[in-house]
Amino acid sequence: MIQDVYEPLSRYRDEFKAGFAWRTEEKFEELTRASGIDVEANRRLVEEIRVLVDRSEEARGKRSFFGCLFVLLMAGSVVAFIAAYNNEVGNPTLLVALGIIGIIASLFLLSPHKKASQLYKELKKTVKAKKDVAWKQMEPLNALYTWDIPVRLIQATVPRLEFDPYFTNERLWSLQRQYGWNDDFNRDKSILFAQSGLINGNPFVFGEYRYMKWEKHVYKGTKDISWTETERDSQGKIHTVTHHETLEATVTKPEPVYKNKKLLIYGNDAAPNLSFSRQPSDLSKGDEGLFSRMRKKHEIRKLQKFSQNLEDESQFTLMGNHDFEALFHAVDRDNEVEFRLLFTSLAQIQMLDLLKDKSVGYGDDFTFRKKKKINLLTSNHLDATSIDTDPRRFYDWDYDRAKENFQQLNENYFRNIYFSLAPLLTIPLYQQTRTHEEIWKDVLRGRESSFWEHETLANYYGYGQFKHPDCVTKCILKTSLLKRQNEEGAVEVTAYGYRGVHHTEYVEVHGGDGCWHDVPVKWIEYLPVENSRLMFLTEQEKPSDTFRAKAGSGSILRRSIFSCLGK
Repeated sequence: MIQDVYEPLSRYRDEFKAGFAWRTEEKFEELTRASGIDVEANRRLVEEIRVLVDRSEEARGKRSFFGCLFVLLMAGSVVAFIAAYNNEVGNPTLLVALGIIGIIASLFLLSPHKKASQLYKELKKTVKAKKDVAWKQMEPLNALYTWDIPVRLIQATVPRLEFDPYFTNERLWSLQRQYGWNDDFNRDKSILFAQSGLINGNPFVFGEYRYMKWEKHVYKGTKDISWTETERDSQGKIHTVTHHETLEATVTKPEPVYKNKKLLIYGNDAAPNLSFSRQPSDLSKGDEGLFSRMRKKHEIRKLQKFSQNLEDESQFTLMGNHDFEALFHAVDRDNEVEFRLLFTSLAQIQMLDLLKDKSVGYGDDFTFRKKKKINLLTSNHLDATSIDTDPRRFYDWDYDRAKENFQQLNENYFRNIYFSLAPLLTIPLYQQTRTHEEIWKDVLRGRESSFWEHETLANYYGYGQFKHPDCVTKCILKTSLLKRQNEEGAVEVTAYGYRGVHHTEYVEVHGGDGCWHDVPVKWIEYLPVENSRLMFLTEQEKPSDTFRAKAGSGSILRRSIFSCLGK
């Protein structure tokens, strides 16, 4: 019987971390055996390449040395000739002699410089040719990497976790129908990557999205002015003096700025009437010294006072574990009974362990929002890492480096994903509660991908494939399913961006001449543009011949979804 994941921090430290590392190592060995590549031959070739690279770097260094020395000697000779001609310093005859010697010496450097340059070019060409051979050696192994390798390793390591091949309509509908997820969240956003799955039958989805926000951009302009003034010197004589000044001006205009964000959405029927939110707390980052204890006591006194205030509408009642209340700090909770049902003594202890951790995971770096049955989590470490499982990141021409890279990337991915889920795993009731849909299997397990995956596919091609010809910014890609027939779909992808209209605004600036001047400032006005293009897809790794004929050479297979762009 599969056990729930209680004590997520200690289990990662004592069990999951080592178990995942072992499984990752075994997976790479399995892929190596399946690929049939000659590892020793690759190692010999890689060693040859390293020797050639060292020699090419040495040749490049000599080329730079001789080149710099040639320039210095020629420059020194020119300076000597000029000084001798102007009879500025020393003996002109000696300076001329030194200049001639410098030119002769520099001419002697041309030959070694040319040899070093030629050797560098030849070695660089040889290195490229041998790297091509190394890439060819590693091609069978590179071809075996798949999108689902990291999540399958996680699924084999951590009980209760399941990952989907892709985010289906059924999974999305479940979040909407059973848990009340509102897709208005996606209205002005474009999904870059999505990974859905289950924690003991309860759905979750990791999402990375792009959004646009208007920010103020300061444009600067300058204008040079000059004027003359008459001044009297120390001897009483009058002179005309010309003054110069560069006037500066600025204008502030709106500019579209595009940013990426990641989040975790989780649905659970436990505590269905409870909503709350919490932010990372500085109290979690402190040590157990006097100053930290004083700050914590001060916060607890504030919470006690807030709890005792009967005049406001808050239902907040301070629980016995004051450390938990101070660090988790969910003071906006709206159902005290369900909050205590969710955060039992065990859940409070496990959450505190997670918040105070400074070495195993990421500590208190997450925001946790619950609205009825939907939980939204974001974290600093999740934003700082990639949740994309593109297998191309494992590609390499060096076997040993590929092995090290495979191990490190997968272990980092596991740590990031696990500690994004860890706040949920600290709550036993979440793992003990399963939806009726999951228990009775009354939801059809269809294969149709959701619009999240459609946007992800479009973004994988790149917004450049869809944007309006006049667009000068990034784009928000949105999709609409036009039709489905025989497991094949036609999707309209619309790219929303902005064209730039150049303007010049004149700003009056007071100059040192006592006059006002119009300083030109160039700025850009951003006006919306959009463009649409068709994308065809099918959730089959081996699509029909008809679809392949339509797809042509521009098709891609990504996470069991085969797609191509329209003409």
